[in-house]
Amino acid sequence: MKHRNGTHLRVALSISAAHYRQAPLQALAILIGIILAVTLFVAVQAINLNAKRSYAESAESLSVKASYLVIPMPGQRYLAESVYFSLRQSGLSQSLPILEGRVRDDTGRRYSIQGSDIVAAVTSRSRLQSESDDVSLSNSALPLANLMNGEPFVIVSETQYQRMGGTKTAVLDDVAIQFVVVPDEWQLGSRLLVDISLAQRLLNKQGQLSYIAILDNKVADDTKWQALISGEAQWVANTKSSDLGSLTESFHLNLTAMSMLAFLVGLFIAYNGVKYSLLKRNRLLVQMQQAGLTPNTVFLVLILELVLLVTVGTSLGFIFGIQLSHWLHPTVALTLEQLYGATLLPGTWQWQWWAQALLLTLVAALFACWHHFKQRVQQPLSSHGGFYQSPEQSNENRLMIVGLILVVVALIGLWLSSYFRLTMFWLGVFIVAIPMLLPKSLGLLARIAERKTSTGLVQYLFAELRELIAPLSLAMMALLLAITANIGMNTLVGSFESTLKHWLEQRLHADIYVSPAQSDMTKVEQTLAHFDGVEEVYKQYYVQSNVSGLPTRLGTKDRITLEQTMVFQSQVNDFWSRFYAGDVVTISEPMAVKLGLVLGSELPRDFMSGMTLTVGAIFYDYGSPDGEVLISPELWQSQGFSMVPSSLGVKVSGNREAMQQALKTKLNLHSSQLFDQAEIKAIALNIFAQTFAITSALNGVTLLVAVIGLFTSCFMLLDARKAAIARLYALGVNKSQLFVMVVGQMVTLVLFTLLVALPLGALVGYVLTDIVTLRAFGWSLNFVWSWMDVARLATVTVVVTIVATIIPLWRLVTRPVVASLQSEVL
Repeated sequence: MKHRNGTHLRVALSISAAHYRQAPLQALAILIGIILAVTLFVAVQAINLNAKRSYAESAESLSVKASYLVIPMPGQRYLAESVYFSLRQSGLSQSLPILEGRVRDDTGRRYSIQGSDIVAAVTSRSRLQSESDDVSLSNSALPLANLMNGEPFVIVSETQYQRMGGTKTAVLDDVAIQFVVVPDEWQLGSRLLVDISLAQRLLNKQGQLSYIAILDNKVADDTKWQALISGEAQWVANTKSSDLGSLTESFHLNLTAMSMLAFLVGLFIAYNGVKYSLLKRNRLLVQMQQAGLTPNTVFLVLILELVLLVTVGTSLGFIFGIQLSHWLHPTVALTLEQLYGATLLPGTWQWQWWAQALLLTLVAALFACWHHFKQRVQQPLSSHGGFYQSPEQSNENRLMIVGLILVVVALIGLWLSSYFRLTMFWLGVFIVAIPMLLPKSLGLLARIAERKTSTGLVQYLFAELRELIAPLSLAMMALLLAITANIGMNTLVGSFESTLKHWLEQRLHADIYVSPAQSDMTKVEQTLAHFDGVEEVYKQYYVQSNVSGLPTRLGTKDRITLEQTMVFQSQVNDFWSRFYAGDVVTISEPMAVKLGLVLGSELPRDFMSGMTLTVGAIFYDYGSPDGEVLISPELWQSQGFSMVPSSLGVKVSGNREAMQQALKTKLNLHSSQLFDQAEIKAIALNIFAQTFAITSALNGVTLLVAVIGLFTSCFMLLDARKAAIARLYALGVNKSQLFVMVVGQMVTLVLFTLLVALPLGALVGYVLTDIVTLRAFGWSLNFVWSWMDVARLATVTVVVTIVATIIPLWRLVTRPVVASLQSEVL
């Protein structure tokens, strides 16, 4: 008995293999869906896990991870170099001086630069890391002798070197430098690493440091070191990895959501391919049982071939996904570095990701196909089946009811949720529920269109269109998901860009912003007050603080700056008079959202010398994840804060560029200490464009997945309809009419899907813009709708539909009519 079962199984498997050899399109359709689903899933998995690994292993350039940091005192941007020398002389040898800033090349582009004691960094790495590490003083990539002689060398990673043009030399702020190119594995990211002395020269920060990194993890955080630097600097634990993980949480959640959406769209395509394959060989499955194969054997063969296809598709998708992650890695690295100061290590991969993707895809595929396989092996042996087997009306109605229930539940969840993770979950439920409404909606639209048309070929177009909805519903669902997400993300990006531009227009009121060293601030302030061509000098003052665990800047500005640049979300009556009287303060919107503060809320009494500060206004603040509290200039002075400004703004008369050059010469300032208003706007827009660069890329890939699915579905549908189209041709419908009718059917179906997707995409865009962004970042955006983006998206989709329909249709009408008619009985 077992031998006979084994023989039957081998026979059934050989029949299945022969079928796919004769109809490779069916296997290809399933594989394409699985490959596309797994590709994006693995790519984002690799990006997210590599990013988290980078946070956990975050180290100083060419060195190891710092255990502690010595940072400037509150209100100061730099600390004196003498603090570093004091620590070294006291026996703290495992420490690195760090100076960070930005420099400009001769084309005007700005780059982040970091100065460090390179010899000490490499020595500490060699001592504390494994012997297999190739970062050492003996490595030929480091020109040790040149560095010791103080020659102007800049160390860059291979990727950054190519990004900067691949030339051996450059000019940075009027200093000619040479590049030393090191492997990406040395963890430099996009930073330019130089010796500390060269950094001080380039940044005009002689004798100053940004911070000191303490590399020895055995150093105790005791009073000895704090007493040594008391009054000059602060000794703090390095919590960079946990801070970065918290800051970037919403970014990685966004990537995960996009990958799961693409995974779902890909599974729709694969599922559609499985259903198509079952429909096309329905008669074969019946004949296999009529020949003596048991239903269990046929069912087992269907399961085994699905497992094999999933394994092959997952393996190919895994390979493509790893490659895609390498392509996306530079964009993600630049985004995280510019927004959060995180450096991503070179991407790696793990075989466990393949196992995870295989398990997830296999479980999803078996769950979706099990019922269909059972139906096929349990059907009557007299059944022949056909491609136009439509789902029962009750099933269509049941799907509609379940979809409506999920939509209502998701909308209630979106309304009640207060945390962005929950909001994203309910948004995901809403997006998944949307396709359930599509088959019924398309059927209603087709019936309405049929009633509105006169008799003839046009009415036949819509009558047959109702029959096409069933076999094409899955492809339309995948397309609906992708279009809805695309519209939503485009709306978010457009809204963010528009809001940011308007906000910058009001926030930046000075022509030139000046940021000299704190020690030179008083002299620069006095010089500007009597400088020809300077009409007004604006001042702002800040110190670093903390409110309920949220890093917060406490500050004030001159009255003109306060009243001209504040963009309020809400404010109490008579705010300005109460503000200048010291009765109320104003806080940033991110702080209000993250700490749950509203007008009338009181800040903790320990925030500022035990005073009770009441929130009188909330102002918009885009880009900063931290909080900000502004008090009146009078209150600032009465509390004994420093009256030396943190930065200065200048309103000038005449040519800005000429004034900027004159100020630079007169005040002996570095290029990085002077910013033109237009330059700040360009930098801000460029940085925040990076926030959505990777999301937009994944959004485009998701749409590409759906478009490929639409292409394969159209191709398969035309192949299945060749007998029906041949009958029309035989009845006298000419080729041009056939082309118009068949293409018109597909385009109409896609347009109906777009019609359903538009309001749903607008709703998703609203949720992303007005709810998710607010709860994740604390930023309120103005909802901006772009008909141009919608028109572009619709055009691309319709063009793909036309191409996907014309190719197989052309093959069909150019073959003999008899051959097409015969396919109906084969």
